[in-house]
Parts: sequence; structure tokens; C-alpha cells
Amino acid sequence: MILILCLHLIIVFSLVSASRRRVEDALPIFSFFLVLMPLESRLVIPGLFDVNTMRVSLLTLLILYLRRGERENHDAIPLKGLMLLHIGWTICSTFYSLSVATSAKQLISQVLEYYLLYFLLVRTITSVRTIHRIVFAMMMAIGVCCLFSLLEVYATWSILRIFPQKLWITYNGGIDPIYIEWGRGLRVRSTFPHPILFGDALAMSIPLTLYLLSVWERQYQRILLWMSLGLMFWAIYKTSSRGPWIATGMCSMLLFVLIRNEIRKYLLAIVVVTVVALLARPGIWSTIAGLYSASTDPTSPVGSSYLYRDALNQAVRNAVDKDPTRALLGYGLGTFRELGLDITFFNSVHRWFTCDNNWAAFLYETGYVGLMIIGALLARTLIIAFKNYRHLPAPDNYLSGVIFIALGGFYFLLLSVAGYSWGQQGYMAWILISLVVSHSRVAPEGFEESEDDDVEESQSHYELHAA
Repeated sequence: MILILCLHLIIVFSLVSASRRRVEDALPIFSFFLVLMPLESRLVIPGLFDVNTMRVSLLTLLILYLRRGERENHDAIPLKGLMLLHIGWTICSTFYSLSVATSAKQLISQVLEYYLLYFLLVRTITSVRTIHRIVFAMMMAIGVCCLFSLLEVYATWSILRIFPQKLWITYNGGIDPIYIEWGRGLRVRSTFPHPILFGDALAMSIPLTLYLLSVWERQYQRILLWMSLGLMFWAIYKTSSRGPWIATGMCSMLLFVLIRNEIRKYLLAIVVVTVVALLARPGIWSTIAGLYSASTDPTSPVGSSYLYRDALNQAVRNAVDKDPTRALLGYGLGTFRELGLDITFFNSVHRWFTCDNNWAAFLYETGYVGLMIIGALLARTLIIAFKNYRHLPAPDNYLSGVIFIALGGFYFLLLSVAGYSWGQQGYMAWILISLVVSHSRVAPEGFEESEDDDVEESQSHYELHAA
């Protein structure tokens, strides 16, 4: 517990020190800690809630914001109406929950914390430079996570072992936080609760890292970004997670189509390096082919996971459809993981406590209305990002375009894992939502739509602004 207290104190001291001039300057280090720190870094208050590093960081930032009295942005807050509607609906769902205490805790962590994070960032960000610094800080945090994953593979040691054993999230009876799965071997998870969640964060980070490489000129930062990018591709391979692999491919194709700068050259270079690696190391291709073959075999554990998701979706629909009130309000936030659901799978009924489809979890926990509200809220963020991409002149629009791609990848990955409120990638998503909403307000104004001959000059101005 001494270690956790020290980590919390370091976070508080770092945020206070960074905000001496203004709170906005603390946002990059705030984002770094949110992405890096694991759920194991928490103090448990019996019968109440956990004091984790995410909450310590958020509370410290809130106190700094209120104490400094900074009100840089007085405009109306976009998405506020949908957020208030969602809060109201989840409160109603909580009162009708199978476990009111569990749902109340989830209401704080899954709803109020995300929206408070959004409020603070949107109210505080005043420049594109800050947005770039926040994205850079998150990418550096993911880079550190990738370094931790090297230890998992080559030293069979997890950084999570430094925390008390009773706080570990394990999948082997509490013996070790190292994740080893029959049929796939060791799968890296770094500081994330599960390898798939780490893969989700990597799939979101790769497009953002490529974007920063295309606009930043400072040599030492570019070196760090290139090193991190290489580690990200290695780590996402070592997660052995099919969803993140697919999402990375989809995001890369969208990047090539939408972002017309150096990113295209980088993607072509990455394709060449990937082909060379596959030819030089046939074992890599054998691993990928073996995983694909297992995925198409319903008798294998890997293949049966696809069938489980179909059975899960059907079981969730049956559960909410059998009672009109449950169809409206659901069973309460967090109740699936807490109480489980009987699912018919392979002609037998078992009690499952993992909902490997977050959209199905939204339906089960908050009903059809709750699903429509959160769906509308998340869809609205994509619309804002795409509008920024369409309306801002190039290259200023590329930032929103890349965030549009990263968020779209995250929403796609919610089909395969309950990653919205379990792990750091949920905070990453809401940081990106905050950044894309802020981007339309702080992007350089007064530019005319650039002709092809003027793009290079505009790009140079943007690079200097970012640096």
C-alpha cells in the first residue's frame, strides 16, 4: 500500500507543479497517467469504492480548475444535452437495478467520471498545441506500456507484480498476472486488465502516432515516436487478439484514403517492412495462419469464442425482452459482471460473467432506451469529428480526421469486448472525444480553402504551430 500511496502523491505533485502557470499545462501529464496506470494501482475502501490513480488524477485536476478559477471557454458545451439525458436514464436504471450498490458505483466510474473528464478538457483547452501535447503524452504512455510487454515476453515478468497480490486481475486463480492461454500461449497485457484491451488501445494509438510523425519536426520527439510505433506493432502482434488486428488494418486503410500527407508514405513503408518480416520470419505467418485456422474451427477454444458472442447476443435480447420494464431500463450498470447471465452454449446452459460485446452490455444494463442514448452520444462524436475534417482547410483538418478514424476503430472493437468502462482505453476514447470537440474551436481561423500549390506552405505553418 505504501507504493500505491507514493504513486498517488507523485501524480498529485506532478499535476500541481505542471499547472503553476495555468491548468491547461497539466493536461498532457494528466493524460499520460490516465493511460499508463493500471487498475491495480488503487486503495480499497471496504464497502464504498476504490481510490485508483484515475480518480486521484481527475479529482486533482478538478480542484486545480476550481481553485484557479480559470474559465478560458465560455461557449456552450457540445453533447451536454445527450450527456444529461444519459445520466438521468442511468440513474433511473440504477434505482431499478438488480444490485443498486453495484450500479451506483458504475454510475460514478462509467458515466460521471467520463463526463467530468470531458467537461474539464473542453473548458480548459485553448490551442492546437495543447491538443498535440496531449496526444503525444498518451502515445508515450502507450510506448512505456509496450516496454513493459517486452518484459512479459522475454523475462516472463509482469510490471503488475509490484502491486499487492490481492489487487491483481488474473486469469489463473490469482497465481500470476501473466496471461497464458491454451492454444495461443503468452499474450501480453502490460498494465491493461486483458490482452484484448491492450490491443484495443494499440489499435487506437497507431493512427495517432502516424499523425504526429507527419506534423512534428523536432528530432528527439520523432525518434521517440518511431520507436514507440515499432513497439506498438510488435505488441499488437503479441496480444494475439484478432479484433485489434482487424481494427488496425481498417484504420490504416482509412488513413491512406483520408489523410493526404506523409502518412501515406509511412503506411507504404510499413507494408514493405511487414512483407519483409513475414518472408524473413515464416513463424510469424504460421502464427497468424494458425490463429485464423483455429478461429474457423468451432471445436477449438479460439473458434468457439465467435459462437459464444452469437449466443451472448441472443441471451441478452431474450433477457431484456421478457419484461417490459427491463426492456426500458435494463438490469443496472455493472450487473452482468457482478451477477452473470445464463447463456445456452453448445446445447448446455452455463452462467457467464463476461459480456464480450459492449453494445450488448449497454442493452442488458440500461435497456433499449439506454442503448439508443449512448449510441446517439457516441455517434454524435463521430459526426463532429467528420464535420471538422470536411470543413477545416487542409492540413488543419487532418487532426480531426485521424481522431475520427481512431474513435471509429474503438467503437468497432466494442463488438468483441466490454472495453468501454474496463481499462484505460475508455479514458483514452473520452480524451479523444474532448480533443475533437475542442479542435473545431481552437483550430486556426481565417484560412481559405487551400489550392494544391498552397498545401505545402500551410503544412509548414501547421508543423511550426504544433512544435
